[in-house]
Amino acid sequence: MRKIPMSNVLRFTAIFAGAFTSACSGGGGTGTSATPVAVSASAPASTAPAPAPAPATQTLCGGCIGPVSLGSAYDSGIPAGAIAPPSSASFGSAPTQSAAPGGPTFDGSSGSYPANVTFPLLSSSLKGGTSGISAASASDATLTVVGTSPSSTSFQLVIPSVNVNASFTNRENIVNNLDGWTWGYSYVAAGLWAQRNTAPSSLQSASAYSFGYETPASAVPKTGTAQFSGTANGYVFANNGGTTIYTLIDGKANLSVNFSSGQMNGALTQMEQWDGVPYSGSPGYLPWNDVSLNASITPGTNRFSGSTAASSAPGTSFSLAASATGHIDGALYGPSAQNLGAVWSLSDGAKSAIGALAAKQ
Repeated sequence: MRKIPMSNVLRFTAIFAGAFTSACSGGGGTGTSATPVAVSASAPASTAPAPAPAPATQTLCGGCIGPVSLGSAYDSGIPAGAIAPPSSASFGSAPTQSAAPGGPTFDGSSGSYPANVTFPLLSSSLKGGTSGISAASASDATLTVVGTSPSSTSFQLVIPSVNVNASFTNRENIVNNLDGWTWGYSYVAAGLWAQRNTAPSSLQSASAYSFGYETPASAVPKTGTAQFSGTANGYVFANNGGTTIYTLIDGKANLSVNFSSGQMNGALTQMEQWDGVPYSGSPGYLPWNDVSLNASITPGTNRFSGSTAASSAPGTSFSLAASATGHIDGALYGPSAQNLGAVWSLSDGAKSAIGALAAKQ
């Protein structure tokens, strides 16, 4: 189970803010080069005086807005308005990449590393507008792994419905890196990406996705059960005064699969938002909703879909009401369903979350 530690959250949050500011201005086919932003998370030397407590009226992370109670909150540049529930995720139309024993893996545990491989993207997006945020379709979305190794990765993300065509370079492996663009396991990867329009500067889109080497339908187990554990990340959008704001959340994903019945159930737990205050003595995180997951595998396939629901409501600024519901859509990955990946959502009518998860047996 890969849980992002505080030092990585500091870095991820800076990148998250930067992702919204380094974007194409609209037309399809315009690429973006994403350069990771390094943030020092080193503790002050033991001989240095202890830092003063953070003021109660502001947060200290780069680009944060509002009082400390909001945590790591950012301005979308969109006036307050309706925030739609995300649509169910769907796969792009590119040919499926199937897993095979001894075949390629993202982490090098078997076969070769992927190179010049285009995956159909399972994705869902939210789209910014002049009066709020709407759901966007995700047909024909792809991710091409140009190359990956233990020390570097290059890939291209294309989501035509929201004019995303972005190129990325990670300093480490595509599923094990500090840059935060993607995460995952041997056969599956998941990720988040958001863009801003440049003129005027405002949210263009926010997308969650997963991809990988899918389990052949004939190799999906017909009996038995399996337990999967992994990591879930997501974006949350809310209105605050006259503007729409957003933040990043992450936590644990656990799912149980009954292959005989095709039923799946599980939960996202310990979901948290960084509090945005990088000083000694900071609590570190603000709690977010736990989320229940219930889905079923479509007979004769490796793919599943179902529903989500809030199972806790901690009452923090970005947490959703106890009545919040949404979707989960995903697939099994690996020669014998060693991994799974999914896109999930949650909405209470006023706030919406969109995210992705990756898990392994």
